Amino acid sequence: MRRKYQPERLTSEKFIHPSKSFHIYTQHVDRLCELHWHEFYELCFVCEGYGRNIVNGVSYDLRPGSLFLLTPADFHEIGPLESETLHLYNLVFSDVLFSGELKTLFFHEAGDYRNADMRESFEKIENEFRLIWDESQHQKMGHTHIVKGSLERILLYVARATSAARRQEEKIAHQKHPDVQKALLHIHHHFREGISLEEAAKQAGLAPNYFSHVFRKTTGIPFQTYLQDLRLKFAKSLIISSDYPITEICYASGFQTLTHFERVFKQRFGQTPRMVQKLRSSEC
Repeated sequence: MRRKYQPERLTSEKFIHPSKSFHIYTQHVDRLCELHWHEFYELCFVCEGYGRNIVNGVSYDLRPGSLFLLTPADFHEIGPLESETLHLYNLVFSDVLFSGELKTLFFHEAGDYRNADMRESFEKIENEFRLIWDESQHQKMGHTHIVKGSLERILLYVARATSAARRQEEKIAHQKHPDVQKALLHIHHHFREGISLEEAAKQAGLAPNYFSHVFRKTTGIPFQTYLQDLRLKFAKSLIISSDYPITEICYASGFQTLTHFERVFKQRFGQTPRMVQKLRSSEC
């Protein structure tokens, strides 16, 4: 019988103290952690065990040395293989700890950061997480700066290791107009929120009218069309991966009305959301 569950939204206030920008956990995962998403960034490193991580409907194998970064726009479930236990570091952090310069560099250079194989750098990565853990426990003067330095080094290790597999569309966007790339990063991480053209233009440091022009020239489509397509892809992945009601998926994906969502979904995929959901149910 198919499992019935709804994705849980993990809030920042529950996992990160209001006076802090991060928190680190050591976890021993011996059962499935069902579908959920976060208001924060989550960086995980597997020290021991084998399992599976399903991100936005895509399944990835986990093993010692696996590292993945999830943004506030991702949803996932994670669990061990039979008779296994996953031992991992889990660093959750806010935008405050993720500088704009590093964010731009990392997401431009990194390949599949949701499934990085860091076995060749295992000792270096583990030492950085251990340092973050120690600084978090003792909280001596300047501990946040040390933690930020470790986070930056980890992400740079990942970017170096996966740069050959960087996403071509981001490379092209950066070459055509680097300021638009800054806006694209913000859009990809916050598309489920009410992002306006003016807000995106501010991220790029450009006037709204000029930003609208260069955005279309860079991506080939208008800003609102690009934003809507991200929301539609997210919604379809959520329909396929969960038992969330269509109405809830509509709002969780960033749409304001169910009627509009159903109309543009059918235009984009040739099927209504309920048709996709029904097809999934018949295959389970």
